[in-house]
Amino acid sequence: MATAISPSARRLVARRTSSIDRLAKQFGQQFEALTGEQAKAFSAYQAQTAATMAPYESALKTYQSNMATYDAQAASYASRLKAYQDQLAEIAANPTVKKIEVIEEKVPRFSVLGKNMGSYIKRTEVEVEEPRPLPAAFTEAAPMAPEAPTRPQIAAFSTEPFQARRKGLEEGLQRELGERRSARLAAVSRRSRSMLSGA
Repeated sequence: MATAISPSARRLVARRTSSIDRLAKQFGQQFEALTGEQAKAFSAYQAQTAATMAPYESALKTYQSNMATYDAQAASYASRLKAYQDQLAEIAANPTVKKIEVIEEKVPRFSVLGKNMGSYIKRTEVEVEEPRPLPAAFTEAAPMAPEAPTRPQIAAFSTEPFQARRKGLEEGLQRELGERRSARLAAVSRRSRSMLSGA
């Protein structure tokens, strides 16, 4: 036959259960508040990071645009420099150029009693070699590459303070539950001693 639970025992069980429920609810609220605090701190961190990165991102876009211009200028400069170097190489390989020159000479037609009686111009073609003219010196300066912006150093978001507080809450809850459990065991042990001594 099952033993009936007395009303006082029922009240005691209900009080213990509600006490643990209140404790769990209290710690649950603290955990929620801590989670909200962490989310708020992370949002502030993200906003600060965005504000810190904004000038860098703007400078990076300008740099990328300038790099495209620089690449085009550098390619054009390299092309002109190569053309100049090719011209010098061709002159080094063939330093002279052959030209035909016409030499005019006055030649007497005939002479009478040792006296020249008219003359004509005799033209003779002669091949001569002349040094090839050097091109004007290449004095164009190479284009300057734009300076890359420096990325700001941003520390990672630290969750350590929140983890430490969360751990403290968990330990506090475990301690509270342990104290209540040991208090209940002590009460049960006192009751059982008093029952045994009364028997």
